[in-house]
Amino acid sequence: MMKDAAKATVAIPEFPKSPYEFSGLEECHAHYATMRQCPVHHTEALGGFYSIVRYPDVKAAGLDGKSFSSATKGVLLPADPDSPRLWALEQEGRDHMAAKRLYMEAFAPARLKALEPRLTEIANGLIDVFAGRGSCDLVEDYAHPLPVLGVCAAIGVAGVSVDKIRKVSGDFGKDPSRRREVIAELGGLVMGELMERRANPKDDYLTRVANAELNGRRMDEADLAMFMVGFFTAGHETTSSTLSSLLFHTMQRPDLCKRMMSDDTLLAAAIEETVRLNPPFQAFHRTTTTDVEVSGAVIPTDSTVRLCYGAANRDPVVFDQPDRFDPERQTPGHLGFGVGRHVCAGAPLARLEIKTAFRTLLARLPDIVLTQDKLEYSFSDGVFAAPLHCHASFTPASPV
Repeated sequence: MMKDAAKATVAIPEFPKSPYEFSGLEECHAHYATMRQCPVHHTEALGGFYSIVRYPDVKAAGLDGKSFSSATKGVLLPADPDSPRLWALEQEGRDHMAAKRLYMEAFAPARLKALEPRLTEIANGLIDVFAGRGSCDLVEDYAHPLPVLGVCAAIGVAGVSVDKIRKVSGDFGKDPSRRREVIAELGGLVMGELMERRANPKDDYLTRVANAELNGRRMDEADLAMFMVGFFTAGHETTSSTLSSLLFHTMQRPDLCKRMMSDDTLLAAAIEETVRLNPPFQAFHRTTTTDVEVSGAVIPTDSTVRLCYGAANRDPVVFDQPDRFDPERQTPGHLGFGVGRHVCAGAPLARLEIKTAFRTLLARLPDIVLTQDKLEYSFSDGVFAAPLHCHASFTPASPV
């Protein structure tokens, strides 16, 4: 990626379709394959934006926070310069680093090690609900509630409705006009506990957040609400989607599942391959702060740019047979958790939740099998891809 616009030699074609108009992931990936023939595309849809689709270009843009800003207009479409900014995700510079450091305290290695037994309890509790039935929907019964409960356990929140968090967080990116309302709703779910921690501090992470100062300023209630949204949007939906996809891809191969139960390296690789093949977030957006050249094509200053992680993760120049699930492939790292300074702070928790959920399920229900041969994804907003259902059956078992 170069910044000398005088060297630009590649014309930027118009791509007339909005990502909101894709009928599903299959159509989306078919368009990605066509779009990768050129490094950059432009469309007037959703206020106008450019798309970058090739792996090297998407990675380079993600690493170049000075030229591609998350803060100027946010990361969602349509771009809205006046909407409230999500902490860390839609910040740059000192504000971004201060917020991200506070998020990462919740996911420190020692905290995650201490959390693992509780995650196993959560997984077993969810399995207990459906174990006696002999069948379940792994999305609805397992993959959706587990990350909410896991995040709450990680940050010390108690008594929050799983269904409420799921509903409200699911609305976050779908209707930009409701963004402030959704932030207030999600923040309100935990504001009482945060204020209680201010009045009666404990030795826990929630007390740390409730009393935190970022760059010398104590967070007010609006700041706290915004900060907590990061846990309940990125920390819930992404893990739920990845866990559902992992179970679908691996449970079709009993031999692979058996190996993953005892091989930490293979299980970790399978999780990363799932994120590569089916990243929960297909794209995030940036705003150019200068004229930027991408593989010979110039994107003007103050342009909205779509970094297509989903397209980059299936770039055939980088990944052999990119549409195939292969946990033993030897390739560069995927971009499904982002890249550079905006790489997902909660990825270590997500990996631990998915690892624990996979092994607990297969240990409790060793003969579980899928009863569907295709996984359908919700993809209504052109960004977030969420499996709808994953039906399975097994020999009924007793609660632990």
